[in-house]
Amino acid sequence: MPSSERSSTATGRTQSAAAVLVFGLGMAVVLAIVLVLVAASDRRNRILAAQQQNLALTSGAERLVWLQLRNIERAMRGIVGDAQRVEATAPEHALRLTSESFAGVAHRQNELESLELIDARGRPLSGGRGEPGLRGWPDMRRTQSSSQPMFVGPLQRHAGQWLLPLAVQMREDRWIVARLRTEELQKLLRHLEGDRRRLVQLADAQSRILADSRGAQLLGRHDDDIVPVQVEPRLLPDRADPQDGVERITAAGAVPDYPLHVNVGAPRAAVLAPWWRLVTAGIVLYALYLVGLAYLVRVVKRNVRESAAMVQRLTETAKGLRRAQELGRTGTWVANRDGVIRWSGPVANLLGLDRELEVASIEEFYAIVHPDDRDLVSTQFAQAWRAGEPYSIDYRVIGDDRRVRWISARGAAVIGEHGTQEMTGTVVDISARMEAQQALTETERQFRLLFQRNPLPFWVFDVETLRFVEVNEAAIAQYGYSRDEFLAMTIIDIRPEEHRQELLDDMARHLHGQHDDVRMWVHRRKDGRLLEVRVHATDIELRGRPSRLVLAEDVTMHMAQQRELGYRASHDMTSGLLNADALAQRIDAMPPGRCRVACIQLRGLELIEDSLGREAGHDTLRAMATRVARLGERFGAAGHVRGDEFALAVCPAHAWEQALEQLLQELARPIPGEDTLHRLESWIGVADLRTGEGTAAQAIGNAGLAAHVARTEHRPVVVFEPGMARHASDRLRLAGRIHRAIDADEFELHFQILWDVVRSRPAGLETLLRWPQREGGYLPPSQFIGLCEDTGLIVPLGRWALREAAAAQRLLARAGFGELPVAVNMSLMQFLDGDIAHDIEQVLREYELPRGALHVELTESVLMTRPEQALETLRRLQSYGVCISLDDFGTGFSSMSYLKQLPLDAIKIDQSFVRDVHRDERSASICGALLTLGRGLGLKVVGEGVETQAQYEWLAAHGCDQVQGFGIHRPAPLAQAIEQLHAMRDWIDGPWRASGTDPK
Repeated sequence: MPSSERSSTATGRTQSAAAVLVFGLGMAVVLAIVLVLVAASDRRNRILAAQQQNLALTSGAERLVWLQLRNIERAMRGIVGDAQRVEATAPEHALRLTSESFAGVAHRQNELESLELIDARGRPLSGGRGEPGLRGWPDMRRTQSSSQPMFVGPLQRHAGQWLLPLAVQMREDRWIVARLRTEELQKLLRHLEGDRRRLVQLADAQSRILADSRGAQLLGRHDDDIVPVQVEPRLLPDRADPQDGVERITAAGAVPDYPLHVNVGAPRAAVLAPWWRLVTAGIVLYALYLVGLAYLVRVVKRNVRESAAMVQRLTETAKGLRRAQELGRTGTWVANRDGVIRWSGPVANLLGLDRELEVASIEEFYAIVHPDDRDLVSTQFAQAWRAGEPYSIDYRVIGDDRRVRWISARGAAVIGEHGTQEMTGTVVDISARMEAQQALTETERQFRLLFQRNPLPFWVFDVETLRFVEVNEAAIAQYGYSRDEFLAMTIIDIRPEEHRQELLDDMARHLHGQHDDVRMWVHRRKDGRLLEVRVHATDIELRGRPSRLVLAEDVTMHMAQQRELGYRASHDMTSGLLNADALAQRIDAMPPGRCRVACIQLRGLELIEDSLGREAGHDTLRAMATRVARLGERFGAAGHVRGDEFALAVCPAHAWEQALEQLLQELARPIPGEDTLHRLESWIGVADLRTGEGTAAQAIGNAGLAAHVARTEHRPVVVFEPGMARHASDRLRLAGRIHRAIDADEFELHFQILWDVVRSRPAGLETLLRWPQREGGYLPPSQFIGLCEDTGLIVPLGRWALREAAAAQRLLARAGFGELPVAVNMSLMQFLDGDIAHDIEQVLREYELPRGALHVELTESVLMTRPEQALETLRRLQSYGVCISLDDFGTGFSSMSYLKQLPLDAIKIDQSFVRDVHRDERSASICGALLTLGRGLGLKVVGEGVETQAQYEWLAAHGCDQVQGFGIHRPAPLAQAIEQLHAMRDWIDGPWRASGTDPK
């Protein structure tokens, strides 16, 4: 070969080595970029996943704490109602009964450390330590809605345990305080923890820890990381926790309606720990690549050098070159029967020999063969001589540099030049190939180990046959099949029957190599139990066939928790029915059309709970809920709107008559209890809507308003009308005005003089309530007295009127009319919900009024609603020297047999009988009978509404004791009434003759 050709060949080989180096470095840069991008993406995804988990856990914690506090609030509302009823029914024993009731409730409710009744200053009324700091609670300064009357106090330490005080106002000067053990909140957070490394905290508005997943030792401490936020959870900046120095990814949220806050944090180091392992694996992989590239370049360079040397030697001897080309252009060897081995020069280099050894004995050759391979080489070599068969073996040699090399020797017996038998062959250094094969085997072993030992179920299935090809131990353990059973099945076999067609359709739509989104599937275990799994899949090739690698993550418990949270958010936990919001969403989602919503209000559950216990009340409520739910399944939907109120949606509306008939039957049917039958009163409000227009919530509210009207007017069914809403709104605004008017002392008392017919002189004064308006004039009592009674404002208004009447009596005495009593009207609400006897006793003592100076006028409804309570109260009033009159007598339904037992002093004939008494025989007969009845019972009889002289003379002629009315005196302020009293001293023959008025 010419020197120029040899130079060109060497240069080409050198350039090929450089090209390998450049290509390898380029691939190294690409691999580095890919690894960095994968690591960055994985880190971002892990942090985002931790943040999302924190937000979800924060929302769940807020909801659970809210439900816990809301349940306590409802219980305390019930306790308030119980205490008020006790005060109404047995006022003299109210404090003792309330104390016993509170002690029983605190004993039954383990989560409550105590339950007390205190006054406005926090002093105990029912025993206990009271709450002196009640007025200083931070929660007292926040605005409370009418539907959220429970206040949360600062954290307390008592008897070795942390307590959270909760307060509900019973009335203006009384509070009920419950102290919640924070260990209940601690248990709540422990049940909520999904990852034990995750921190879950609950704190109050002062950032004092109420509950901490790390343990109770942190309770009561201040944590500046916990700050008030909006109800919707949000993420906080990452920073180290001052309690333990751990940096966490944190989310925080506020508990709705209460000044409590939730903080959830995941240790940043724990979140990123898998990421660091991924980074480490990437660095190791990259290092292995660089080492392999360096080794490859070295091998290529060495091969280039060896090839150049071989070309040079082959050029010097054409015969050797031809033999080398025939035998594979590698080192050659020749061995004879005498055990002498000759090999070409490159063989020494292949064997790692420092010396240029071309002839060696068989013993010298075996000396460089690896000890573990000597017997094999010797046996194969000897057998080749004996049998004359070709010789082929791969073995290891140890060169002078002590490096182990793999050699592939091939040969066969031939006849030499001198006619002697010899064995000749080639020697090839296969170290690189063997090392690569070993590295491949090791890599395959490692990847198989990762596949088999992965804690998540993995499998590979053939895309065409759908049969399992590989499956790991986690899948075997989770699904209950053995490996052989798995490999004999298809992926269809682990699906429930109803999901198999969906799987086949999904496989038919899938294109090989197409990216798969994470999917949720239902799988079936060998024992038949179903699993909900999140499936991650990717396309691969295995053994030359298209396959899919699948990871199946079991999320059964997680999905069950999500469903449970969703159920709690949309259902009432006592009845199991949809709540108002969920019912509205259900109705709005129905096909468009006309529907009717019925709201059913019940009465009687409180009595069942008070008499038979809360569980009996709940059983009765659930029984009624079951009946309403059946109607909802048949006619549309049903829900539990609030404590004693249900809703039934009838869609379409043409089935309304049938639904209403069955609803009335179900409401009328008694509910069986443990030992008795319970009957509940019910009222139904009805409202129309069209589904699909998003008005269901308004329709439910309208039906509730109609039900309230039905209850107020004692009608079984009332259909909503727009005027009801306006009327209710007007009443609410008027109630607000009344409340402000009471606080601003805007009301006035006017006085009407009663005339003694027999003695022909004033007999007393009756107070009449007046409300002056800014624009002038007075608002008629008929427009606000009834509203005051409905809203309970009549009680404080009546107390004010009582005190004003007592003050007026003292002014009368100073004006010389101390013998004239002042009469005050008492409403049913005042008489039943307030301690009227105590109020009157306090007023008599404060104003030092003599016996008989104060009269009380009651209606028949007061006496007949609770006759026993009325009788006891009237006897107490009589013992104080208070005279009692029965107002509007004859218009009610008083029992004559009971009337004779009442300690009354007078009865007042209603003006409806007096109006035509002088010209109508029926009115005259009724008035005569009432006069006869009053005289027979020894009572004074007062005629009301006397406006004419004819009415006056008839009453006087028939023995009426006293009269009042516009004909005698029109109601006026006290000063004018006193002036009129002075003028009446000159009346001798009666008001008409004295005034000069002619008879009509």
